[in-house]
Amino acid sequence: MNEDESNAYVYKQPETDEERELCEEALELCPVNAIGNDG
Repeated sequence: MNEDESNAYVYKQPETDEERELCEEALELCPVNAIGNDG
């Protein structure tokens, strides 16, 4: 998330459990379903 938590950016595949959790959170919170999970 950026500093004001208005945008999420994924710049690499998650490697740790913490990174995976942050990606899942961004996926769930996306108001326009612009983030997907292909696998």
